[in-house]
Amino acid sequence: MRKLFFYFLLFIFLSSHSYATHQRAAEITYKHISDLTFEFTITMYTRTSSPADDTRDFMPISWGDGTGSEIQRIVFEPIPDVNDITYNLYKGTHTFPAPGNYTISVEDPNRNNGVNNIPNSVNVPMYIETEIVINPFLGYNNSVQLLNPPIDQGCVGKPFIHNAGAYDVDGDSLSYRLVICKGAGGYDIPGYTYPLASDTFAINSITGDLLWQTPILQGEYNVAFVIDEWRLGYKIGSVRRDMQINVVACDHDPPDIYTIDDTCVVAGDFLQFDVTAIDPDGTNVTLTAFGGAFEQAENPAYIDPDPAVGNDTVTTTFNWPTTCKHVRLEPYSTVFKASDKGLPVNLVNFKTVFIQVIAPAPENLQAGALGIGINLEWEKSICENAIGYKIYRRSGESGWEPDYCESGVPEYSGFKLIDQIDDINITSF
Repeated sequence: MRKLFFYFLLFIFLSSHSYATHQRAAEITYKHISDLTFEFTITMYTRTSSPADDTRDFMPISWGDGTGSEIQRIVFEPIPDVNDITYNLYKGTHTFPAPGNYTISVEDPNRNNGVNNIPNSVNVPMYIETEIVINPFLGYNNSVQLLNPPIDQGCVGKPFIHNAGAYDVDGDSLSYRLVICKGAGGYDIPGYTYPLASDTFAINSITGDLLWQTPILQGEYNVAFVIDEWRLGYKIGSVRRDMQINVVACDHDPPDIYTIDDTCVVAGDFLQFDVTAIDPDGTNVTLTAFGGAFEQAENPAYIDPDPAVGNDTVTTTFNWPTTCKHVRLEPYSTVFKASDKGLPVNLVNFKTVFIQVIAPAPENLQAGALGIGINLEWEKSICENAIGYKIYRRSGESGWEPDYCESGVPEYSGFKLIDQIDDINITSF
């Protein structure tokens, strides 16, 4: 009788143990709906083979205002051509009681077992959070959208790179920083360590490239980073991605990507350039692209072919018929991704090109004497979303010739701002 009882306890322990082993990666993003109402999306990547993977039809979420909800899963599907990873999508709306700063969070038991840099990972919850600042003086905010899923894998002794493909529809400035993975209660996981590297493990604060140069030991690792949004010098929100990297043994190298560096284009012009990916081992390579330029409702950018697929070397052409609606202060981050067909895992590389869309200059400036002054006249801006004009003056010739992609009137040119007209229909001064 005692022997049967022991077997029963052992079965219950193993069943509950495997039931919880499923969380690989996650993030929370949001979109502004109206007033104080926002739509939130929880994106999770889980272990397909875990029994717990099928059971999470609803996900508890804390809104940061003392309330919480359970929001429904609307997408649940294994990712093709990726081993043992399922894509989960939950959506729900929430109305906040007043302007303020809120931290929205999700805690779900548990991470999958065997994560190298998280002690006893099978008993550590997945915890993610997103910050939102509702400030009427700064305007309503949409979070960044992460266009590249965290499903890439690495090899021992080979550089690993990941880029989330963050796109901010509001045109806010973005910065990136590494953080420690969090667990129960939103606290840093005790004993957590960054992955061991032969050289460096860091994130580029500007491009968002997470570079591991290079993995030393095989296994699964979880890392996290935060994307902060800035508007007029103030932090207006942030998104945390907690992701898993599977490192195996292999002897091939990731592809190389060759294209232009950062560039600019005057709104209304057609921007076009080639991008080439070369696999040093001669295997098939796939070249894709993502970023804000491709997300535009009017005249989005596109690459041709999309994707570019071939043996050893492939080339695609980036095309963007820009319009005035694309003009904004911050450049568009355009990310090109090359993936090989090496075994046992596909290795990837990224190249980020920042594209600044500049408003066209006023045309046909005419200057005529008017008493002891000068009367200026010019044509109305072709961009209906322009808000006005700035007028500068200097004594004598300047000899200043703007550099390529240089906009505005810098101080070193010697010109001084004398007035600003906040109406594009006023075309004289």
